[in-house]
Amino acid sequence: MNSQVAPDQDLELFEIASLMNKSGLPSNFISLAVRTSMEFEGVYDLMILWRDEDDKKERSEIVADIQDMIDDCSQRERRSAVYIKFNDLEKIAKDIRTFKDNLRLVVDKKGGIKKLSTLTGIPQPSLSRFFGSSSMPRRNTLFKIATALNLSAVQIATGWTRD
Repeated sequence: MNSQVAPDQDLELFEIASLMNKSGLPSNFISLAVRTSMEFEGVYDLMILWRDEDDKKERSEIVADIQDMIDDCSQRERRSAVYIKFNDLEKIAKDIRTFKDNLRLVVDKKGGIKKLSTLTGIPQPSLSRFFGSSSMPRRNTLFKIATALNLSAVQIATGWTRD
């Protein structure tokens, strides 16, 4: 739902952004969260929840939810040599757990979740939830991971992880 936040809420968002920065969240994520929350009130509400939450685990879940909303609210189409087709997602869907486990092995070989977080701008809690769940990956998330790891669409969509 597109419903811009009131101008007087801008300062509050910048204060939350400063707190997020102090907590170690990637600056890329914080910037996108603030920009998106200025246009979509749902993201703004999640940022307020994050600020008011004391439990570290709950905060991590909120960060993952913010990332999901950023992805959902993104209106721009990304064009790149790495393009993940919906048909490719069908191949991945046949065995999500194996796909994610094998992709995680590649991530670990190339520096781990922390490095992937830095390269993609996706917060570590979101990546941990991505790899820990058996849910279908979002196309945008796969795009970011593939780009960060220098993987082609063919590598993502086929048995590239079996070697």
